[in-house]
Amino acid sequence: MTAKELIIFDWDGTIMDTVPKIVNTVKLVADRHQLTRPSDDAIRQIIGLSLEVAIEKLFNEPSATFELAQSYKEVYVSEDDTPSTLFPHVFECLTALKNKGYTLAVATGKSRKGLDRLMHETQLSSFFKATRTACECASKPSPEMILEICSELNIAPNKAVMIGDTSMDLAMAQNAKVASIGVSFGAHPVSQLEPYAPVAIIDQFEQLVDLF
Repeated sequence: MTAKELIIFDWDGTIMDTVPKIVNTVKLVADRHQLTRPSDDAIRQIIGLSLEVAIEKLFNEPSATFELAQSYKEVYVSEDDTPSTLFPHVFECLTALKNKGYTLAVATGKSRKGLDRLMHETQLSSFFKATRTACECASKPSPEMILEICSELNIAPNKAVMIGDTSMDLAMAQNAKVASIGVSFGAHPVSQLEPYAPVAIIDQFEQLVDLF
């Protein structure tokens, strides 16, 4: 991977172990609105999509999508107490990659408000030169987030690599014609990542340092 200059990270399930919190929040939203709780697997499948796209896929209630999305935001921040933490060695690995001269960025299905809050809480803001969220770009697997990041940083897509835990992340990379690396410790199993031909699938975050 020595020919690469830009490393773009997904957030949920890649940098931060938020998957259990997302799953529980969706269930609490279903309870609040007296809807059938989606299965854990169904919820994991929509992680990475923008919120309203994910909500509509899960509940198939188009007229209530906005209201359900608003409830999700409220429950996630104020009601659900499922802990979410950085995956092991994230801080050390980002430090090592930055010290090697790589430019780091984030492309996430989170909202801008949600990403900024978590970047502040985790003290990771200084690592990333550019970020894009579902508030600013089309939902994954559209390539828009990656292409806007490359344009902002004036780095060609063939010099970039996308790292993510879902098929949407890797499909986004394919659509942007950039290389990808999958992680096995997030929302989607390896069997869902392999069809997108990532250059590697890692089982621990610290393996990234060796790949670069």
